[in-house]
Amino acid sequence: MLSKRIIPCLDVKNGRVVKGTNFIALRDAGDPVECAKAYNEAGADELVFLDISATVEGRGTVVDMVKRVAEQVFIPFTVGGGIRSLEDIREILNAGADKISLNSSAVKEPDLVRRASEKFGSQCVVVAIDVRERTGGKIRIASTDTSFSGIDETASEADNDKFPSGYEVVVAGGTKPTGLDAVAWAKQVEALGAGEILLTSLDRDGTKSGFDNVITRAVADAVSIPVIASGGAGKMEDFYDGIVDGGADAVLAASLFHFGEIKIGDLKTYLAGKGIAVRTMTPALQLWQSLKKDAQGLVPVVVVEDGTKEVLMVAYMDYEALAATMDTKIMHYHSRSRNELWKKGETSGHYQHVKKAFLDCDRDTLLFYCDQEGAACHTGNHSCFFTEIEL
Repeated sequence: MLSKRIIPCLDVKNGRVVKGTNFIALRDAGDPVECAKAYNEAGADELVFLDISATVEGRGTVVDMVKRVAEQVFIPFTVGGGIRSLEDIREILNAGADKISLNSSAVKEPDLVRRASEKFGSQCVVVAIDVRERTGGKIRIASTDTSFSGIDETASEADNDKFPSGYEVVVAGGTKPTGLDAVAWAKQVEALGAGEILLTSLDRDGTKSGFDNVITRAVADAVSIPVIASGGAGKMEDFYDGIVDGGADAVLAASLFHFGEIKIGDLKTYLAGKGIAVRTMTPALQLWQSLKKDAQGLVPVVVVEDGTKEVLMVAYMDYEALAATMDTKIMHYHSRSRNELWKKGETSGHYQHVKKAFLDCDRDTLLFYCDQEGAACHTGNHSCFFTEIEL
């Protein structure tokens, strides 16, 4: 069973993390760089960074801030807000993000989802879908006008048959209804190549009344890609319900984590106790989350014979390989050619027994000292570095 992910969300406006109710009455929740660093160390599985005013104010995401946040985060990291083109996406990914999130721009130009998926891979493309429940033909929308009732009086009850799911997609921070049915739009973006859906109930956002598991389940059942539930978590039980009743692959929250009402470690302990598979903060995971990975999410490993100090080989690890190595004290790697876990010596008997390990200054390369049984190289040579270069 795949582990369920716990994801803090950093809603950023004017360079600060903010949180409110229904995207209004915002209050300061801290510096995004410091928040990101703390969540990385606390055991968050991923982060989402949303510049919530970018689309409304007609400006791009603050790339410099993304770079600073990415320097402190070694877990998957999604960035959204004001992304309108392939060039915007390239800039965000180059700044250090693992994924980008499209919302208003995807509704305005659905083909952007397809082109982004084809250019950068579906694993990089998250489509954020903000929804509101249709009630009596009227739809509640956000507004910065404190005297506004929250109801779009222009919505007609006759339009309800356009929304078989009972939920309408809204954009621009919830300020603009789109006329799109939530489930139909989710199925469309999956067909266009989205790799994941971030589903937010704007009715529930900031209310601490629990995720809207009705629409979450409807979307999760309609698509085969992962669905992140967002909007409304108030207690640990809500996260459990979002996973079990809502069918979510991941659950996202902001203020609960920002203000210390729920700690990620405590939440994972609670979920694990209820039978939900989560990634616990083991020494291997703590180390892995502190490492800088390459574009494939791997870390290079230099292997040296402990007795002779001869360099034996260079290989790569993913988290699974690192965890297996630390657990068994026998070297495991990620085979890039087979895309699977590789236990060194499993077929040849030439095992590598770990003696000690080191991390380089940039936290992007591992060095292991081992006792080598037999040859390290598949050619039969003791070391893979047996061909001298004439200088």
